[in-house]
Amino acid sequence: MLFQSWSFLCFIIPFAALYLALRRTKLRLPLLLAGSYAFYACWDYRSVFFLALITLGDYGFGRGIAALPRGKKWFLTGSLLLNLGVLCSFKYLNFITENLLWVLEKCGITPDAPEFDWLLPVGLSFFTFKSMSYTCDVYFGRIRAERNLLRYAAYVSFFPQLIAGPIERSGTLLPQLRHAMPVSGNDLAAGTSIFLTGVFKKVVMADMLAAYVNPVYDAPAEFGGAALLCASYAFAWQIYFDFSGLSDMARGAARILGFRTVLNFDNPYVAVDVRDFWRRWHITLSSWFRDYLYIPLGGSRRIKIRVWYNVLVTMLVSGLWHGAAWTFIIWGGLNGLGSIVSSEFDRKEWYRKIPKIVKQLLVFNFITLTWVFFRAANFDDALEVLRGVFSWRAGEAHFPAIPAALAAAVWLYQLVWASRFRRVLEHPAARVAAFAIALLAILLLGAGANTPFIYQQF
Repeated sequence: MLFQSWSFLCFIIPFAALYLALRRTKLRLPLLLAGSYAFYACWDYRSVFFLALITLGDYGFGRGIAALPRGKKWFLTGSLLLNLGVLCSFKYLNFITENLLWVLEKCGITPDAPEFDWLLPVGLSFFTFKSMSYTCDVYFGRIRAERNLLRYAAYVSFFPQLIAGPIERSGTLLPQLRHAMPVSGNDLAAGTSIFLTGVFKKVVMADMLAAYVNPVYDAPAEFGGAALLCASYAFAWQIYFDFSGLSDMARGAARILGFRTVLNFDNPYVAVDVRDFWRRWHITLSSWFRDYLYIPLGGSRRIKIRVWYNVLVTMLVSGLWHGAAWTFIIWGGLNGLGSIVSSEFDRKEWYRKIPKIVKQLLVFNFITLTWVFFRAANFDDALEVLRGVFSWRAGEAHFPAIPAALAAAVWLYQLVWASRFRRVLEHPAARVAAFAIALLAILLLGAGANTPFIYQQF
């Protein structure tokens, strides 16, 4: 049940009407929980078991941390083992096995290769991290343990964020589940507007760009340098529109129900350095790794070499979170190195004098380069793309004119939004015009309503 599909509209409209009618009754939480589990079961009913397992396990561990402070380390360890064990079993077991067999073969040992063709529950990486953050926050005393199992289950399974985030923290969502949130006409209008913005990003921008990117990246050896370069830039925008569109739809659906959820993207392609990019891109995941990995490693309160180590480890793990492949690890490592170089450049007087727009272009091109490893099917294909681009291999190049023009317009919009001229875009007339243009583009240029989101695979 994709957010941009008619089936989701047939689900959300009657569900929202019923939920808003009952939000001040005792049926509010049971209805939200039932709706979330029904939504998840539409993807694969077997995955519901793992969602329930994580929910019950971390609810119990959270209560244990609160009840027995002296043994809280054991409860936290149990939570980490549960979540990471489930995540590794389904997502990384084949990857670990393949690399172990490769090492054994290099040592002259050739054992039989087992294959684990297990179901990968949709959104597993998101709801395990969401649930782990709760037990970590209870352990560190940031929040109190939730006593109501129904409320905690609704928090973990909250359907707008269940499939691909954002990874909402318990400190922001659980308080909203404790009381019936007021819903005004402005909330309904804002939620609908945010949701339609996400639909525009997905079905107009992302899917149009995918039609150009996919054939090139599926067979990079068959295309010349110009086509590969255009496809790489196109993918940088495709993944932004795809994932930020999904996040907008999730935020919009939540707002219609009366929930205020966190912003997950903040104009990332106007970032002035790589660290700034990661403060703007997939904010909930970036902040998760900052709070639960980077800071526990020592953060920036160490000697320079150790800080570099902390940054690199955090970004390598972030890359592995995205997928069980060396291309994702390399992608994470490149972003880690980029963050380290950015932090060193910021200390230089000559670098601070460089115009902001130049820095933004440098960062955008560097991020586009790293996306090659993210998008390529394997390491060889990534090298083929880079080889074709930097050697400027001969070949035809079909330039995606319409999506490129729209992407340029969006980037210009983001630049203006991040400048002192933002008030122009905040004018009601400008907002109405942008909304009308987006709605017209959805009707005229929408590429379809059945294309999966890129981040569903994670």
